Amino acid sequence: MRKFSVLICALALFAGCQRFNIGPKGAGEYVMASATVPYEDISKSELKKRVLKQAELNALERATRVFLSSNSAVAFPPEIKSQILDNPDAYIRKSYITTSYRKGEEFYGEARVMVLVSDLSAKIKELQSADYVKKTNIFVASRELINGELSLQQYCRQGIYKALKDYPYVLIDGGNLSQSNLEDYTQIVDKAKKEGARYVILAEASASELESASQLTTSFKPVRAKANIKVIASSNYQVIAETADSFSGLDGVLSIAQQKALTGACENAAVQTADPINRAVNSAKTFKFIVNDVNTIERLEEMQNIMRQLSEVEDFNLIKYTNSNATFEVQANINNAEEFSAKILRKYYSNFSIDRITPDVVEMSFL
Repeated sequence: MRKFSVLICALALFAGCQRFNIGPKGAGEYVMASATVPYEDISKSELKKRVLKQAELNALERATRVFLSSNSAVAFPPEIKSQILDNPDAYIRKSYITTSYRKGEEFYGEARVMVLVSDLSAKIKELQSADYVKKTNIFVASRELINGELSLQQYCRQGIYKALKDYPYVLIDGGNLSQSNLEDYTQIVDKAKKEGARYVILAEASASELESASQLTTSFKPVRAKANIKVIASSNYQVIAETADSFSGLDGVLSIAQQKALTGACENAAVQTADPINRAVNSAKTFKFIVNDVNTIERLEEMQNIMRQLSEVEDFNLIKYTNSNATFEVQANINNAEEFSAKILRKYYSNFSIDRITPDVVEMSFL
């Protein structure tokens, strides 16, 4: 009878663990997060509750970015925000403050937050189902001149967005370029890479009134614009496309004629970049990279940062994370998976040991 009671208790405990998601290794993992809230003259315990709540949200955002993709610096998709970030209680098991104190007009806190990473990973995979179209992040920056003077109107970028809006790209606004950026684009490409861009579009455009305009009797203002565009791979700084085109704008208002000319020239030049970009996207070899014993979100982020540093890697996505083991889909400009593993071990030999290599799969343990 006593053995039977012990068995019943064990079964009840197991059922309770399942109910509260105290599952196998990897079901829930601690994520470190910090937060600040406005300081008020209230009890410290109430301030700690508020800062802990914000730290939980920050931890969930951090974990979500890891699972979305390598290019996760862009804004969260609406369905991710509505079904995950706006519903934190479903993905946080427990949390506690490790450090807290007043910091000027704010109250600062650091917390350990247990995120149900298995549930989170499964939900993101569900949202990124068969209807999900993977898009390539492209950083777009431009420099435009009107009658030889620098313009900040962004007419050129408007034309680029119009040309590429129907392609599977996420266009990231890179702002205005300086002349030095055009002569040496290393700095701007580094910035683009940090923001998760796989390619960088650098556009240079100029517009001016036609010399014959003064001889025209019409009140309409003719403006001619020229545009030059370079597309650069952020992984290795190689130029994969160069295009140029021109366009004329005509309007009774000079500023509108200038806009038409610059927008049209950049649109025409940008259309020509789509095929080279698509060829570059599809030329990389795709294979699976399995990493065992990742153990924490912090180490998972470290793993992703290692792949970002490899110039041969064009893109990668975390497609599975269970029991602290991660599976990535990697696109890289290499001949085979064996070459990829050699490049990792050459630079990061102290971080990995090889478990298995096939033509399409590399499996390693994270030390």
